[in-house]
Amino acid sequence: MKLYIKANNLKILKNLDDLLPSSLSKASLLIDANSLIEYQTNLNCANEILKYQEELFFDKRDIKNIIKGIYFGNSSCEHLIPSFTDILEAKKICDSRHYNFVFSLPPISEFKLNDIKEVFELLNQSYTEVVVNDFGTLQLASEYKNLKPVLGLTFSKVIKSAFIDSIKPSDLTNEQLVSQSELLSQSEFECSQTREFYKSLGVGRFSIENINLNLEFLQEKPKLQVDFYYPNITIANSKACDIAGLFEDKNRYFVQEQCNKYCNQISLEFEHSKVLGLYQRFNSIYKINTNINVKENLSKDIKNRFIWEIFI
Repeated sequence: MKLYIKANNLKILKNLDDLLPSSLSKASLLIDANSLIEYQTNLNCANEILKYQEELFFDKRDIKNIIKGIYFGNSSCEHLIPSFTDILEAKKICDSRHYNFVFSLPPISEFKLNDIKEVFELLNQSYTEVVVNDFGTLQLASEYKNLKPVLGLTFSKVIKSAFIDSIKPSDLTNEQLVSQSELLSQSEFECSQTREFYKSLGVGRFSIENINLNLEFLQEKPKLQVDFYYPNITIANSKACDIAGLFEDKNRYFVQEQCNKYCNQISLEFEHSKVLGLYQRFNSIYKINTNINVKENLSKDIKNRFIWEIFI
């Protein structure tokens, strides 16, 4: 696998050196149980990546020297898409460090379609991979010669549980537990017709999260490469959004169209929940899984990517 960093905004990219393991090891002295969950998670992830570095990336060098590229952009809300200025600055930083630049998009509504067309015109000036999270944007990206669409996480329709890792059901038999585990490990990409359909649309890569999925099909044709996102597992989108909760269904419009981006200013940990590791960031709710359990057939393919998403 190759290591990529997911940076939701320019601030992460500018401070990347201070967020990598060599700097975090020093910062660990300042991080305790009362620190923000993002910083605790970044530190735990760094230690876990260092632990399995050779197995994942077959490279002993410092983490900063084996980063292949940057996934830049917010994947959860169209109101948090980086500005033209930020995109250009991010590309400039990536060029100076010889990083591949991949642009990430959230699901896009008709309200933002014209803005996305302008972004695509900018990105189309050179070969650029674009992570898309809806069929409309996938279709739009395919109309640009130099844009290569990548299927984002919304295309991976898998059943996820927010609780099963933390609370084992006590009222189920062993047979029922096995059946439940099998159900949670299934993906639509196991179906060859699904992979063939996306290949016909010019797609060569899809995304999964750090959950226990059956990936025995990865070497089968038609073949798609994998983006493995770590450590955040999306439990719900838009549940922490003021605008999404103010939709007037009768007349089909949003009462408040201008977003003040409050979700970009706060984060919320479900501190007293029995289910550990749930927290809100941006407009979404995530579950953290810092334990790396990458299957061998995934890690040995150098075209697959390990995408470490860092929050600050």
